[in-house]
Amino acid sequence: MQLKIYVPRTIEIPTEYLPALAKRALDSLGEGGADAQATRGHLVRQAVMDGLLRELDVLRLDETTVDLFCDPQGEAPLEIDNRSLSMNELIDSLSAPKAPTATKRPEAVDRLRGKEERIIPIRRAA
Repeated sequence: MQLKIYVPRTIEIPTEYLPALAKRALDSLGEGGADAQATRGHLVRQAVMDGLLRELDVLRLDETTVDLFCDPQGEAPLEIDNRSLSMNELIDSLSAPKAPTATKRPEAVDRLRGKEERIIPIRRAA
């Protein structure tokens, strides 16, 4: 008898990869993907397909299929402020530009740290 079992496991996907993963997951869903609700499973399966989670390569069935799901009761949609996101909304929220932060000029930072430039004369040998 052969049985499949699913064991809870924690994985980590670097945040900077999420926008690209979401875009490729949307592309892999085809035409119906634009209306599909975004799930953790979409992102994790795409990360496995892209080779970001090498320890889960054994779950790849072929070039386009990964035998993996993230929520035992079914794929739960990703939510922001108690509102489910579509794949397009997820991509938009991940790709939104961050608010610019005020940066100090390097010279000002160096002066504050006491690292002002000093000109030291070169001594010539006599």
